[in-house]
Amino acid sequence: MSKDLIAGQLFLFYIAGYETTASTAAFTLYELTQNAEVMEKAAEDVRSAIEKHGGKLTYDAISDMKYLEACILETARKYPALPLLNRVCTQDYPVPDSKLVIKKGTPVIISLIGMHRDAENFPEPLSYQPERYMDDNKNYNQAAYLPFGEGPRMCIGARMGKVNVKIAIAKVLSNFDLEIRKEKREIEFGVNGVPLMPKDGVPVRLSLKK
Repeated sequence: MSKDLIAGQLFLFYIAGYETTASTAAFTLYELTQNAEVMEKAAEDVRSAIEKHGGKLTYDAISDMKYLEACILETARKYPALPLLNRVCTQDYPVPDSKLVIKKGTPVIISLIGMHRDAENFPEPLSYQPERYMDDNKNYNQAAYLPFGEGPRMCIGARMGKVNVKIAIAKVLSNFDLEIRKEKREIEFGVNGVPLMPKDGVPVRLSLKK
């Protein structure tokens, strides 16, 4: 393996395994401070799961945090860490209801953030609703949910990434109280990197639990 290939792989692992996790955790904390009821449910989910497993943040405890996982899934919808999905057309494809034919070998770029914020796929797309992913609900177009891609080339670290974000958020909610923002506002995105990142970070005020 050449040095250039090794360097490229290291860069890919860094971007795919670090920045994406950090941005998802940051956007989740941001949304929790915007939605008091959601934060209360997430904090209770974390507390009860840890209590159930002897007061320790074990893998089993993390697995039992179903509502927190729904929060992370909703964050990944509203703020996909990689907002664009790139593929290469494997055969000539006539686009329905048009004269356009996408030729084999053509690079295709899909706007995930556009799909994820389309009201036809997700009702009230700008609203943060973890309940979308609970077993008794799922009122969305599941085929349009692609934060980790799909098929044989989907993100190989999807499960690890979700677990890492759950651990980070669980640690925060276990040890700190988050101040609810009085005025809701949409966060601005940075434009200097590949992953979707909040511009100038996420303003969150924390205080140690008493």
